[in-house]
Amino acid sequence: MIFLDRPDGKKLRHDTQMSSMLPYVMRSRTEATVYFSKDIDVEAALSYVHHKNAERPDAHYSLFGLVLAAAVRTFALKPKLNRFISRRGLYQRNELCFSFIVKKALSEEAVERSAKVWFEPDDCLPQVMSKVNAAIASIRDDQPTPDEKEMSIVGSLPGGRALSTFLFRLLDRMNIAPKGMIKSDPLYVSAYFANLGSLGLETPYHHLYEWGTSSLFIALGKIFRKDNGGAEGRRHINIKISLDERIADGLYFAHTASLLARFIRKPEELEMPLDTFSKKEL
Repeated sequence: MIFLDRPDGKKLRHDTQMSSMLPYVMRSRTEATVYFSKDIDVEAALSYVHHKNAERPDAHYSLFGLVLAAAVRTFALKPKLNRFISRRGLYQRNELCFSFIVKKALSEEAVERSAKVWFEPDDCLPQVMSKVNAAIASIRDDQPTPDEKEMSIVGSLPGGRALSTFLFRLLDRMNIAPKGMIKSDPLYVSAYFANLGSLGLETPYHHLYEWGTSSLFIALGKIFRKDNGGAEGRRHINIKISLDERIADGLYFAHTASLLARFIRKPEELEMPLDTFSKKEL
């Protein structure tokens, strides 16, 4: 490690002596991954999306976009989520950005491509939805993404993949990886999302990637009705979160999950300004 700060984050002191030991005891994200599952009521969210699309068909509201907006608001109010471990150092990420997979068509044969979207912490639901829709539209055209261009060049050279990944890892370990390459890489993000519900699939427990700096992987499953004592069940989705427990303590994560669920259940709050909410109260 040559420099303390990185192009994508600033070095922090650990909150406690115990937390400062965790990167030494658990040296990889795989070893430090905690898995969390939660069923979230989406009746109000689906009604909200339907109403917005009836009101403004060109806005293209979606449940997935709403969940991303809830995540943006949650990250803004719980900034420790936007941390990552590099080697044994704790860093606060400079930007708020999410990646997710986009299929060019809803079929098994369709090509999968990664979208990476940047947000401002005070973005409300309309801004998030607009950015997400723009990213999806861009991915579904025939233009290669920046990371695809890089991989195409590297893959055309003899031994290019092995050499390029070795060199990039070396630069990353020294905190001098090129900012442009970090920007184009979908695994250098605040969180990675998989919207499996769009394919009618249930949620798996997904691993965290050792490559990149993402401390969270969030998988969304298909909509289902949850039994309600014999009455017709309300619609829910299951969300499974894989997270690196070295960036914050368990209570912080528990409060975070409750806050994310709250914003999904109460989508009207996502239209309110960020300063409406007090971090202390949440």
